[in-house]
Amino acid sequence: MKSSSTDPSSELSQASQWTRNYRNQHPDAPKGHCIKKQQLEAILNQPGCEGIRVYYGLDEQGNRKLILVGIDADENDIITETGITSALRAAEVTDGASEPSSTSVVTDLPPCPPCCSIENPLNS
Repeated sequence: MKSSSTDPSSELSQASQWTRNYRNQHPDAPKGHCIKKQQLEAILNQPGCEGIRVYYGLDEQGNRKLILVGIDADENDIITETGITSALRAAEVTDGASEPSSTSVVTDLPPCPPCCSIENPLNS
């Protein structure tokens, strides 16, 4: 949900403060995650998909993970019969090929670091 502020510099300032707060409280945690266009399109191109929900998780080693899943108009998760498929499969979709219908959940999102931007107000 977009904040009530209409000033983009105000939103960037708030986002910068929030990411700084997080980094200060969790100095050894990832700063963020990289999400590729193909991964988002694989989810958004599902029939009936109106948006994306992000879940938080922990892997077997206790590392924080993000899980992306499409949502329908009623904000229910869209889960196909085949269940969870990794983002690697979603990333195989290139140059306009039809998206695999079983890609409903993206789980392989590289953390920052090492997948980081140059220094900017959100990460430094």
